[in-house]
Amino acid sequence: MTAGRLAGRNALVTGSTKGIGLGIARAYAREGARVIVNSRSEEDCVRTARELGEAGVPIAADLSRTDEVRRLAREARAAVGGRIDILVNNAGQPRVAPSESLPEADYRYTMDLNLTSCLVMTQEVVGDMLAAGDGCIIHVSSMNGSVPFPQRLAYCVSKAGLNMMTRVMAIEWAARGVRVNAIAPGYVETDFIKNLSARGVLDPARLARRTPMGRIGRPEEIGEVAVFLASSAASFITGEILTADGGWSAYGYL
Repeated sequence: MTAGRLAGRNALVTGSTKGIGLGIARAYAREGARVIVNSRSEEDCVRTARELGEAGVPIAADLSRTDEVRRLAREARAAVGGRIDILVNNAGQPRVAPSESLPEADYRYTMDLNLTSCLVMTQEVVGDMLAAGDGCIIHVSSMNGSVPFPQRLAYCVSKAGLNMMTRVMAIEWAARGVRVNAIAPGYVETDFIKNLSARGVLDPARLARRTPMGRIGRPEEIGEVAVFLASSAASFITGEILTADGGWSAYGYL
């Protein structure tokens, strides 16, 4: 790996104090980018920004609310004194329930956080990218954007929508210098997954057996994918959903 692939770039990574988002933030900082760190918790943002050193800039915001999305975009541009070069729309979470009893409020919350916030945030920063003729947008989707799981209706629908949002944005802005891609992770060893395993909701050994690589992923591995997509090595790639799931979705056996 060559250091400094993102040197001089300003990156905004939503939901970047834990899990996949943190893995991406760490990778970007290592590669020379200045990283806007975000979560709902001011304390978590400050802690993560300190870990990243001079590269980290903390801005807390609840991205399930459109006004907060717009505030984050506004404050991020002000913090870096210019435009955002790389936007990673990572914030999101599932609501697990049988489809017949999924509360409408949970469905709407999932859509607001996982899908609508990505649209609004992208609209807030892409103008500067288009004006400059350069920019990179990465949506963090999921293998559940194409592989349905039971009791994940809202999550699966939101990620399927995010995949299509990626492609539409990509073809609209390709000739104007802005690339739009998505990463679709499988199961990754995050605190969220660890907590579900501890509660007996998930069986990590079973997940590993189901994955052709024999293990689940690590946040830093998704970080490397995000570095690649944001770097000049991916300069001719747009409109792609890059799946990083250890072979899960390629393997039809359940």
